[in-house]
Amino acid sequence: AIVASFLRNVEAGTIRIVSWLHGGTVIYRGPGKSKEVPLLTTGTTISSKVINVDLDITDQTADCDAAGTPRPIKVRVLASAIVSVGDTDALIKTAANRFFSKSDADQLNTLTDLLSSSGRRAINLLTHDQLFSARAASRPAPEVNLDDDDDPLAVIIRKACSRELTDLGLIFNSLNIKVVASEVAEARRRQ
Repeated sequence: AIVASFLRNVEAGTIRIVSWLHGGTVIYRGPGKSKEVPLLTTGTTISSKVINVDLDITDQTADCDAAGTPRPIKVRVLASAIVSVGDTDALIKTAANRFFSKSDADQLNTLTDLLSSSGRRAINLLTHDQLFSARAASRPAPEVNLDDDDDPLAVIIRKACSRELTDLGLIFNSLNIKVVASEVAEARRRQ
């Protein structure tokens, strides 16, 4: 009974971070039990579930006319990103201190702002045709190495965000580009 009193349930989908008085920290991933001793440890629980962020991004492309004069085209992108806490102990501690210490609304706003700004930068690097072609890998944007099957927009967004997500203790699970729309594309469709 005494030993059982020092064990605390760690539910599935959560991570328990237990700090000992002498300075050590132990991380327990649920489901399971954590060892905690009143007065000698402090503990906090964070979610290990994925976080889904819906994005609505509008910006201009990198198009130029035949003379090289910039002629950007306004594009709207709808996407959804799924991120989660990193796997390593260092990322878990970072997430607890830098991300989960914020309110739920601030967490979502932080992720939305980070992903949206990366999305806008990505749109600025690509031309309209690259955004709308099924296979834009034949004309990649500068400083981007594309995998054969990846959407160039998704590749740029993932690369632009990974460091900032890591700084929050988070990692990308997936990025899904749902819709890319523009007046030019609509006009071409009507033709």
